[in-house]
Amino acid sequence: MFKIAILGCGLIGETHAHMLAQLGNPPMLFADKDRRRAERLAARYSGRATDRAEDAIHSDEIEAVYICTYHDTHAPLASLAASAGKHLFIEKPMAITEHDGREISNAVRANGVQCMTGFKFHYMSLTRKAKELLKSPQVLSAEVIERRWPDDSWANDPLKGGGNVLSQGCHAVELLLDLAQARPVRIFAEGGNLRHPSLGPEFRDTMCATIAFENEAVASLRIADAGEMPHDGKFSIQAMNGIETVHLYDRLKKLSYYDGHEHHTFEGEEDGFLNEDREFLRSLAERRQPETNEVHGLRAEMILLRGIESIRTHMPQSLLDLP
Repeated sequence: MFKIAILGCGLIGETHAHMLAQLGNPPMLFADKDRRRAERLAARYSGRATDRAEDAIHSDEIEAVYICTYHDTHAPLASLAASAGKHLFIEKPMAITEHDGREISNAVRANGVQCMTGFKFHYMSLTRKAKELLKSPQVLSAEVIERRWPDDSWANDPLKGGGNVLSQGCHAVELLLDLAQARPVRIFAEGGNLRHPSLGPEFRDTMCATIAFENEAVASLRIADAGEMPHDGKFSIQAMNGIETVHLYDRLKKLSYYDGHEHHTFEGEEDGFLNEDREFLRSLAERRQPETNEVHGLRAEMILLRGIESIRTHMPQSLLDLP
């Protein structure tokens, strides 16, 4: 078993602890500023608790850390952990500024550690099925549309969480890139702050964007907390190659596939957390980078940040400098 610490013992930290325990590798150390939350998980999984993330990072026993804290803390914690030689699992979004994303990427490379960005939808069984069924899509679309987030939610704090576009839009961007299997070259977006006027005009809660790829494929991207769709649900992905089409919906637990002659439907479950934690443990055992590493995390956020810049300027933004 790998000796793992979880930093941040809220819902996501608890979910990963549960998945790791199912995989036979329960975390041994839990860190949270609210020590009671750390103690609760430590008692459940026979681990130890601390209210100092630094204690977990510098523990000689720990080999890898899960960073499940507020988004603005990811870069300093990841840099500290990487410099201590710890492998990293960083919940999405890896960062909400390009500066922080590059800081993490540089720290990973400089210290030779393994790093995974937690894009759980990448690892869902039906997502993989869709990739097997449809090759070389020419037209793609992705939606992350849900109910309005409260103004006082930490995830809507411009510094801590970044809002819906940066916090959850990265899922859709990563999936588009994964399905397209092509280099993105340009983004044009419209949107702004349509639902949260109290957070100021620079806050972005809505983005409708077009992404162009080097192979001439094109994708549309829609992100908003404007109301959940009754059929598609919060997450919806479509792709087509001129003959075949796939549609992932209902949090990507349902898949519709048209092969050019007949429609086929598949139903699955939301197994992304379990599969991504399995991949992280395998990558540690095999001493390789995971499927979704820090480059994937940086790339997804840079595309969203360029989209926000496009909203501000009403001009297309180049993506040719993406890692």
